[in-house]
Amino acid sequence: MRRILLTFPVVLLAIALWGCTNNTLADNGVFEVELTDREEFLLNTTTDKYFVFDFQVSNGYKNLSLWVDKYEFGQLVEEEINYLSMNIEKKGTIIFTTSEIMKNPKEFSFNLSISSNGTFSRGNTQLKMPSMVQSTWGSNPLENNPISDDMILASICYSNGNGMSSLSKEFYTDLDSHLDEIEGYDVVYVLRSKFH
Repeated sequence: MRRILLTFPVVLLAIALWGCTNNTLADNGVFEVELTDREEFLLNTTTDKYFVFDFQVSNGYKNLSLWVDKYEFGQLVEEEINYLSMNIEKKGTIIFTTSEIMKNPKEFSFNLSISSNGTFSRGNTQLKMPSMVQSTWGSNPLENNPISDDMILASICYSNGNGMSSLSKEFYTDLDSHLDEIEGYDVVYVLRSKFH
C-alpha cells in the first residue's frame, strides 16, 4: 500500500511534466493521450490498468467531475464510486488507474486524478477484487470526443463466461441503449465525466 501511495504521485508528476504530447486539441474535446515509451513504462510498473486523457474546454466550463459506476450483468448496482470534482481552466489531464493492494491481494484501488493549470486533485478508493477469470478494458474509441453533459471515457469488464469482446463505440456514446453489451459480464466499471 505504501509503495502505491508513494509511486502514484511520482507517475502523475512525470506525466504532467512530460506534457502528454498531444498539442492539437480542439476546443471542447477529450482525447486519449499517446504516451511516450517512458510514460508507458512508469505506468506499467506502478499500476495494473491505466487510462490517460487530455481535455480542452472553452471558458464556459469551470468544473470537471469524475466518478466510476459499477454494473453487474448489465444492471447499475453502485453509482459515483470515488467521486472527484475540481475547478478547471481551459485544458488539463485526466488519469484513471487501477492497482492491486500488496498487503491484500483480494483488494484493488481505483485512482482518479485531474490536473489543470498547475493544480491537481486525486481520489483513491479501495474495492474488493472481482474473482473473475477474464477481463477486458478499453476507452472511448472516438478520436474527437466533444464535451457532452455526461461522458463515458473508459470501462473495465470482468467475466467468468466463455470469452469477452471489446465494447462498441456506440456503448461509449449511448450506454443506456447498449446495456445489452454488458449483460453477459459479471462486473463492469465505467469511468464517467461531467464538465460544467
